Amino acid sequence: MTALLPEPRTPLEDSRALIADGLDFVAIDVETANARRGSICAIGAAVVRGGVVVSTHSWLTRPPAGLDHFDTINVSLHGITPEMVADQPHFAERLDQLLDLADGLPLVAHNATFDIGALREACIAVDRDWPATDYACSLIMARRALDLISYRLPVVALECGVDLPRHHEAGADALACAHIVVELSRRQNADSLSDLLGRLQVLTGRLETAAWRGCRAALTAASRPPEAAADADPEHPLFGQVMVFTGALSIRRQDVWDAVAGCGAVVEPGVNKRTTLLVVGDGFTGHDPADFWTGKAAKATKWRAKGHRIEVLTEADLVDLLAETRTSGIRGAVLA
Repeated sequence: MTALLPEPRTPLEDSRALIADGLDFVAIDVETANARRGSICAIGAAVVRGGVVVSTHSWLTRPPAGLDHFDTINVSLHGITPEMVADQPHFAERLDQLLDLADGLPLVAHNATFDIGALREACIAVDRDWPATDYACSLIMARRALDLISYRLPVVALECGVDLPRHHEAGADALACAHIVVELSRRQNADSLSDLLGRLQVLTGRLETAAWRGCRAALTAASRPPEAAADADPEHPLFGQVMVFTGALSIRRQDVWDAVAGCGAVVEPGVNKRTTLLVVGDGFTGHDPADFWTGKAAKATKWRAKGHRIEVLTEADLVDLLAETRTSGIRGAVLA
């Protein structure tokens, strides 16, 4: 696909640019061929300089070998078929285009856990180092700035007055993400991305050649792990567990703390010899904390080497455990 031309600036955009003349970033979105995040078949980008979108791009790409099968459900979402990408450049070439376009600017994605995770997995599949870049997540920013029933891209776009005519078209989603960040900056009176993140108390993510740190909400005085519920079901799999969380989750951190505490788990801020469960976010799919690059994961690795049993859970594992609201019962009672 060729680059999309930016829409003419409106008086409102001109006024936003005056407020956020240091707001420079590249919003991105990826679409995948199947359930594997690295199966990238499209990349969208919207370049923002001075608080204004200056260019937009939408590229089809061949997914990395071994990840290049197309699942029906993915095709039904974005409409991209194997035939459409057969003659397109490989992922590595498209990644070079994206990095040349960004030229050192930070990346922003709506649910960056997925999009940055997809870039990481695709790079591994093509035996390439991860690019070094700062990044941020507009979904996490929206959670801190807005009070909505859902923080999915179409819902946040609607709240921010952003048009999203073609959801799951990579270029359109990237453009919507860009406009959302610009609007949040206007509402927060922030003049740069770092200023916006600081006002919302969101920590910047960082991707390095062989490590990454997720974008996540910073803890505040009002955001602390709750006490374990005294009346929790003692048969629940989380009852009595001492849990630590590392990496960004798609669930708001306070909400997940409240959920596990309601099941009788104790939430602690750091890994120690009492820790029994380490929940790893940022789209992590492994089981060894040594494969994840945070201080908490490193401490878990050291304690495990000393013989302490610390189980590692992915976000999906945790969601499955939280779904176990009953630990006993009969079928009729469950269906009632």
